Amino acid sequence: MAKGYSLDTPVNSYKMALKDQARSAGILLAEDLTENNNAFIPRAISGGYGSAPQILSDFDGDKFFGGFGATKIFTTDYWTLRERSNQLFTENLYARGLIRRLITNEINTGLAPECTPDEEIIGVAEDSLNDWTETVENRFGVWSKNPMLCDWMHAATFGAIQRAAKMEAYIGGDVLVVIRYDQRTNLPKVNLIRGENVQTPLGGDVKLRKGHEIKHGVELDSIGRVVAYWVRQKDATSKRIPARGEKTGRKISWLVFGTDKRLDDVRGQPLLSLILQSLKELDRYRDSAQRKAVINSLYALQVTKSADNLGTLPTQAGAIKRDAVTATSPDGSVREINASSHMPGITVDNMAKGEKIELLGGQGTDVNLGPFEESIVQSIAWANEIPPEILRLAFSNNYSASQAAINEFKIYLNKIWCDWGETFCTPIYIEWLISETLLQKIKAPTLLKAWRDPLMYDVFGAWVSVEWYGSIKPSTDMLKAAKASKLLIAEGWSTNARESRMLTGTKFSKNIKRTKRENELKVEAARPMAEFSQEFAEPSIESAEYDTSEIEAIIDEYLDSKEDN
Repeated sequence: MAKGYSLDTPVNSYKMALKDQARSAGILLAEDLTENNNAFIPRAISGGYGSAPQILSDFDGDKFFGGFGATKIFTTDYWTLRERSNQLFTENLYARGLIRRLITNEINTGLAPECTPDEEIIGVAEDSLNDWTETVENRFGVWSKNPMLCDWMHAATFGAIQRAAKMEAYIGGDVLVVIRYDQRTNLPKVNLIRGENVQTPLGGDVKLRKGHEIKHGVELDSIGRVVAYWVRQKDATSKRIPARGEKTGRKISWLVFGTDKRLDDVRGQPLLSLILQSLKELDRYRDSAQRKAVINSLYALQVTKSADNLGTLPTQAGAIKRDAVTATSPDGSVREINASSHMPGITVDNMAKGEKIELLGGQGTDVNLGPFEESIVQSIAWANEIPPEILRLAFSNNYSASQAAINEFKIYLNKIWCDWGETFCTPIYIEWLISETLLQKIKAPTLLKAWRDPLMYDVFGAWVSVEWYGSIKPSTDMLKAAKASKLLIAEGWSTNARESRMLTGTKFSKNIKRTKRENELKVEAARPMAEFSQEFAEPSIESAEYDTSEIEAIIDEYLDSKEDN
């Protein structure tokens, strides 16, 4: 909730001093101008430089006086923003659709790691860590797919944990990630804590180190670095969770934010903060139009009279239910109106002079709802860097326009994957890799030494280097994209590894190993047919050397076609 405040007195005093100095030098101020016949002329002020007086004015963004409006200084009411965001996600279809669409595209089944250790910095031979990367990725996959190993609550895989964390960050503004260690396996487990539970302790009776302060549940040291988080428990007490271990320096807890955060902010705002009122009013408009249409569809017709005579019963059906509706006039009098609910098959007869039937069923539609809704949804998509086609799941344009929208969304996804990988996935991966190395499950000779020695930061960074990728947005024309990738690789403008990752979301080294095995299986499957043809060949060619070129050509053609596909 934003609150506006006026500028403080020292600033105003400083401005007044500057204005007095300007006036004493003969310089006119904007406030010294008076309006005369729609033109501003200077008031009589002695002094000035030259024949024309100079004008001094503050530049504050106004093109004319008061053009920008009131200046507000904002303070953020995180509690109200979180509760309103949670309310909209619960009851507003636009809010829920926006967040679910983003999570489906950004996280999907979960970001997967691709290890990229720098062999030159580590000091080993080139390509000597290829098998190491495969082993690390496979072992991380085993850990991430077992809820008993990766989730503190034993309920979700690492992909599901990513989706839950992203949803909490979007709805609540941030989520607290805590690394806990299983005493049986000595492996890290992920524990998510909702951001609303990170609160400053009530009463302020906690003991802090000298120079430390708690700001919105986040404990900061004397120079503003985060050192701990304070979490509200069920019994209303607060528990301090350090950001790092005091002895080991290993990461224990950190906040993950759902949106952009200013430099000095310690908490995040919900994704829906900027559009809370717009989504609420759009949903009201939709409900109002829908209710109007339903009510008017039920009130199908009425009989109007232009003459003062007794009413008849022109509408009849096999089953009629008459109801008395009570209405109150503006003067306070109460009268009853007869209304009838008819079954299908109404007939009209015996209408008196002056009576006319008016059909009312078509008056309930709101033709402006669709264009208005589309314009609001497009503005919401623009504010969140999403192409409107992606948000609305409406691809009605041609190939070029649809491909342009997908390309723009890929740029957005690359940024999101990089940010989510750095802030959420990589810290968990590093703790898992250190634990696996300590358990001697993974062989990394200098990793632990570099981890303990701050001067070997480069070697440690080279060991833990990793990139994260999610589900690839497929091309609308896969054949064109495949031909373009083939050309890029042939000319040396790209690599098999990059094109495999960007086109299909898979790793080339794994693909080529599987392809080799598949080709071997294909050859083994074709061998019996070749031997059969050789054994039962024509007598005239038994003595001649058997020609298998035709079968080999068939096999080569089959392999080439599968490779192209």
